[in-house]
Amino acid sequence: MVRFFLALIVAMVAMVAMVTTMARAQTVEPGDLRLEVSFEEREGPLYTGEMVLLKIRGFYKIRIARETLEQGRLDGFDWMQLGEDTWTKDTTKGHEILQMERIIALFPNRAGTLEIAPFTHKLELWTRTGERYDHAITSEPITIEVTDRPETEGWWLPARRITVQDRWSNAPDKLGTGEGALRIVMVTVEGIRPEQMPPMPKLESAGAFVFPHPEKRITRLYKRGPVTRAFWRWTIRPENPPSAYLKPLHVPYFDTLAREHREIVIASQRIAMTEEAVAAYLAEADSESVAVMKERPNRREAAGATPYLAGIAAPLGLFGGLIGGVLLLWPGMRWRKPRRIAGIWSRLRPDPDLRLLKQAAAQGDTATARAAGQRLMTRSPGDGARMTRALQAVDRAIYSARPAAPDLKAFVSEMQKAHRIR
Repeated sequence: MVRFFLALIVAMVAMVAMVTTMARAQTVEPGDLRLEVSFEEREGPLYTGEMVLLKIRGFYKIRIARETLEQGRLDGFDWMQLGEDTWTKDTTKGHEILQMERIIALFPNRAGTLEIAPFTHKLELWTRTGERYDHAITSEPITIEVTDRPETEGWWLPARRITVQDRWSNAPDKLGTGEGALRIVMVTVEGIRPEQMPPMPKLESAGAFVFPHPEKRITRLYKRGPVTRAFWRWTIRPENPPSAYLKPLHVPYFDTLAREHREIVIASQRIAMTEEAVAAYLAEADSESVAVMKERPNRREAAGATPYLAGIAAPLGLFGGLIGGVLLLWPGMRWRKPRRIAGIWSRLRPDPDLRLLKQAAAQGDTATARAAGQRLMTRSPGDGARMTRALQAVDRAIYSARPAAPDLKAFVSEMQKAHRIR
């Protein structure tokens, strides 16, 4: 019996010693675990929409089995996490310290004093004897002052760095006959979200056809912040030889490092055809004009018909006078404007360019049809805007990203209707 009580006492002492050892092993001393949240160092006020980096850093002297970092509320901010958490080991102070870092890009969406709620790192730690136990550490809340963005006339673009590249598929000042050039402007902005990139500007030109392509955007995340790249593309060709000019492009932005407004200007560009292309264009126009002239009756043949015409001139004159008198006496006819009468006469008289346009369209000759339509638009006092739209429809089919045969039948119909309008 005595032996039994002695064994029981020994077991209890051993159990107390083991519990005491485990309790000591699970004790977290000050400085063993630390979690810090801070903003990057910066100068000047923080404006709404401007990026600021938030750094969460943890320091651990106890081995970690598993961990989960719970993010605090970010009210008043748009945000994006910049990559995965990074873990490193530091042994410079004589013992191993495990370090964790997470970087978040914040974009305040309102002014005032904004607070970053505490972050909580839930840890499962190892004891010295190989046991696991749970522990959590929490950061202190921090605040930051945000100011309303300064007033600007155009788009608000707070950028840490911006670069612009202007590229061409081929030399824009050495284009062949009917040839166009693809212009690609690549804008790279550091420190903004994709939706903060300004929209694709309108490329204006005097004397050139400009066909915009859909815009493309790409965003990549780095530890220094997001980098957004936009591709603005246009296909351009001269409207008439020999040359045309594109107006400059302006990209205003706010430099968040220098704390000042700046602007990048892409200079104007000359669009031109080569001398050979201009000569070929003029030669083609001349040949078309000669073809039209050949279709007209020869002057000598017309002179041979003079005696016959002289014989019927008097009856024709009498008949014409009779018809003219009837038209003048017809109700409402006397009040018609001279321009209206000229329009009626133009309908009765065939136009050589319109006739050539119909012939070229019937033969499927797009170049000749377009050249005839261009001359018709230049000379005709009809609906110029409608003719321009018809020409642009042909050019869009030819010079689009996926070229296709234009609808020449519709082109002829539109040009003919516009030509008749006075």
